Amino acid sequence: MLVNLRKAILELDLDLSIKYTDNKGTMSYYGVMTLPALVVNNQLISYGEVLSQEKIVKILKENI
Repeated sequence: MLVNLRKAILELDLDLSIKYTDNKGTMSYYGVMTLPALVVNNQLISYGEVLSQEKIVKILKENI
């Protein structure tokens, strides 16, 4: 999903940083049960599913 996220950010020409973690404390804080997960603006958007680039583009448009 990381590759799809990078492509989506490039497609939208956004200046965003990607933070990757596998820290269990951080995952617990956001309520992540399974990986991969997507958190945007401190809100858990998705977990347990590899999102397509198209779906990520739509999510970013709605949440940024």
